[in-house]
Amino acid sequence: MKILYVGFNELYHTADKVYLHGLHSNGVDVIECFLVERGVKRYTRLLRCFLQHRRSVDWFVVGYASPQAVVFLRLLTFKKIIYNAVSSEYERMVVSRGLAKPFSLKGFYYWLLDFQASHCASLLMLESQHQIDYFRSLFKISAKKCFLAWTGVDGRIFYFDEKVAKFSQFTVIFRGRLLPESGAEVVVRAAKKLEGQGVKFLMVANGFWLKKIQALIDELKPANLTFYTEHLDDGELRLLMQQSNVSLGQLSNHPRLERTVPHKAYESLALKLPYLTGRNPAIMELLKEGETCLACNPADADDLAKKISWAKDHPTESAVIAQRGYELYRSTLTAQALASRLFKKVTER
Repeated sequence: MKILYVGFNELYHTADKVYLHGLHSNGVDVIECFLVERGVKRYTRLLRCFLQHRRSVDWFVVGYASPQAVVFLRLLTFKKIIYNAVSSEYERMVVSRGLAKPFSLKGFYYWLLDFQASHCASLLMLESQHQIDYFRSLFKISAKKCFLAWTGVDGRIFYFDEKVAKFSQFTVIFRGRLLPESGAEVVVRAAKKLEGQGVKFLMVANGFWLKKIQALIDELKPANLTFYTEHLDDGELRLLMQQSNVSLGQLSNHPRLERTVPHKAYESLALKLPYLTGRNPAIMELLKEGETCLACNPADADDLAKKISWAKDHPTESAVIAQRGYELYRSTLTAQALASRLFKKVTER
């Protein structure tokens, strides 16, 4: 079996890394064609790549955030095109970042991109069942075209190392991009509530809401919070996470959290870290409160502080939850396991 995996991202997205590695691990011959050019040049390069390999490949995979590549390839071939969409451009640009109004011309442009890609693809890889329901409703596609494909994590980067010791003080870590759905402001307020109670907060974050979060930190001045805005390489981030006692997930009540599962959820499971998340629909598809995760009310700093205090006071129970999460990752969410499910789905069609 041979496939051509193409994408328009300048950097490999986590979902692409995971499935590329997983497909290789399952014995699939994968040709990679990721294009960093802009404008017409990316399409001429994609055309050359297609012409070079069109006869030898069995099917195509298009990487994250590349709906234009799906449409372009469909004009060239009747073979299967699998789109690793994860979520939609409309959701990322309009719902999450607010870069366009839902009923604006630009908003319609993002919707049209997703609509065309959804109908041109043979199979859509989506990150949760709630995301599948959203796609079916918004882009009018059948259930048969949708495949629940957990994003996973690159296990060559994020892996449990039993030699890594925890910090001497109980530490919770929040890492990720500062987007409206992240709930970073909830973390800052919870840190203030837990001042003087033996809990240290690490925030490793940057992005869209940086100024807003920095202003809140400057206002509340929580003495137990350390804020890293600089980029950490994968090794530094892995070490910092594994030295911590609890990993915090997405904590707002933003509508996108009805459908999305953040990368740090998978990273935390792979590192055998207790994962504390807001009770939002998509993440609760994957994890079960009290068994494979801890959970609090979304956008509720009081409840978050209570759950962190519980984890601090119940290390044995927290360790059991972390172990079960790790077992879930090892059995179901490794790159090899995820790609194997995809391969079986595609070849049965």
